[in-house]
Amino acid sequence: MTASRQNASRKPMNFRLVTFGGLRLVDGSGEEVAFPHKGLLAICRLFDSADHELSRDRLARFLWGDAHPSVAYVNLRKALSRIKKRQDELGTHFLGIGLKTITLDARMLESDFRPLLHAEPVAPLNRLRSIVGVLAGEFLENTGAESAPVTQWIIQQRERFASELRSLFFQALPEARKEREFGLIRNVALRILADNPFDEPAREALFTAHDAEREIAGDQKIVGAGASAPSVNMPVPVQSVRFPARAGAVHNNPDPAESPGASPVAGGFGKIQVELSSRLPRLALLPPMVADGSLDPRASAHALIEDITIGLCALRTVSVVAPYTAAQISLHADKANIIERHAIDYILDCRISPESSGGTLYTQLIHFANDEVIWADRFSLAPEGLLIGRQEIAVHIARATAREIEHNRMAREHFISDPQAYRLFLLGQRNLKQLQLPSVRRARKLFRQAISVKADYAPALSGIARTFFLEWLLTARGDDELLVMAEQFARQSLATDERLASGYRELGVIQLYQHEFDESIETLDQAERLSPHYADVIASYADALTQASQPADGLKKIQRSISLNPLCPDEYLWTAAGACYSTEQYEQALRYMEQMKDRTPTDRLSAACWAMLGDMKKARSFVRKTLEAQPDFVLDKWMAIVPFRDDWQKEHYREGLLKAGF
Repeated sequence: MTASRQNASRKPMNFRLVTFGGLRLVDGSGEEVAFPHKGLLAICRLFDSADHELSRDRLARFLWGDAHPSVAYVNLRKALSRIKKRQDELGTHFLGIGLKTITLDARMLESDFRPLLHAEPVAPLNRLRSIVGVLAGEFLENTGAESAPVTQWIIQQRERFASELRSLFFQALPEARKEREFGLIRNVALRILADNPFDEPAREALFTAHDAEREIAGDQKIVGAGASAPSVNMPVPVQSVRFPARAGAVHNNPDPAESPGASPVAGGFGKIQVELSSRLPRLALLPPMVADGSLDPRASAHALIEDITIGLCALRTVSVVAPYTAAQISLHADKANIIERHAIDYILDCRISPESSGGTLYTQLIHFANDEVIWADRFSLAPEGLLIGRQEIAVHIARATAREIEHNRMAREHFISDPQAYRLFLLGQRNLKQLQLPSVRRARKLFRQAISVKADYAPALSGIARTFFLEWLLTARGDDELLVMAEQFARQSLATDERLASGYRELGVIQLYQHEFDESIETLDQAERLSPHYADVIASYADALTQASQPADGLKKIQRSISLNPLCPDEYLWTAAGACYSTEQYEQALRYMEQMKDRTPTDRLSAACWAMLGDMKKARSFVRKTLEAQPDFVLDKWMAIVPFRDDWQKEHYREGLLKAGF
């Protein structure tokens, strides 16, 4: 070897190719460096080839395999020209561009997946520790739609890395001796089980490692082993992700929906290639959060959630996302998109109150598809009771969660009976988070697209009913045709599936605004019986009680609904404000409305509250805002459609509006 070659081999690598969690090039300081996307894919492929070299023909077929060979070759020539120009700008040349071959100079570039391609002569436990960090993300996650050869190669690599992880896991098991080593084994086992809940050797290793870790730490054994584990045969209902920290499917009867061949490489809302109902429901237990939205720092609360996770791994009725991945979901800016994209059905959301005596752990099990809280409870985290009650709390939550998931199985299967309709439904639901007319109409369009895919898709039918009612409410024109359309779709949803509480909810709300008070309360009571922790149903029930001249009962209901769904939509706060006004709690009504993200729909009620408090300046300002948004607003016409059952309540509201200046 020449001196120059020796110096080159010792030259520090200034650039690094990142492939897990996304594809990008970074410099020595970790900053992302612009580089042609096809060039990065070519580098990935060359790392995996003998001598880091491929012919131009092979590389063209790899990158543009779906195109005609002549088109692929022209595309390659243009791409190589851009790559050469960019390499000249960077002052380095990873890719050698020859007349017939393309070569990667691996000395000039580091890669996170390079160590996975060749086994290193180190102890299995050390190698396992080194690659677990690499496999925290998914290989080439979010890579857009590429050629068939690229897609197939990515799938093969994911299979390969998953196989390597599982093989190394069992090689490393006998070497584990220390607490942190058993912790590593436990986390890897959780990751394997998230892909294949029926991998019994991994399950046994998980329980053994978990017990050994606790024994070494001087703690008692926790839920997940022996009689403490929840029964796998217990009756079970359920709510909604592919798993970012997973490394592809493992062998031993892999979960059909998570097998590499079934999973689309691209993110977003493209075609679903698998029948989602063929897999077990996936559950993520999010680590506890505090009031400001950050992760709770107390180790005891996190340990409790890990205990529960281990306990649920004893079940064969649910696939549990590993704690590391659940923590990443908690910290993500757009949780809903991550949860939807990774096919998570249920979330166990945990929050810590700011009490000084250790606090209270609030838990709620949420069905992601319809944002339904299907179970909720609270537990003390006081130091004197936590260690004693930790196992009991963990078993209680694990059993309740499993029971609710099994009980809700039929509803879940209905939601995901058609993957394409399901995705359109989720998009529609997302638009309904905003009480604005354009968002409501976009949601209706998406729900209609869902039923064009599957005509009897009950969730979308009830969603359409919701949009017609919300449009009637937001326009405040008393358009009876909108309510008629809403009722039609609500009844159609119930005719399709009478087990879904959402259909009863929509019908009950519509009956309320048609002044059918007894029928409305009866229908909403049925909805609550079907889903006793469904916060949206309880909120609608609260509104019905308030409008039926039972505002004190309505206020209690809406406060319970808010406790189930603390980060509630504006609609809850609006209902609470209305109940407070009717019980003459005007300041409290204003406090509820101040918490709303969009207060425009409450301008009339705000005006009435300020008028009843004697602040006419503020009252008049809300009158002006109302008339700017709705210049054709007429008080008598509006009061004719406000569905108060008793005259005293209607006159009380009219009094406030008249005082305000309407």
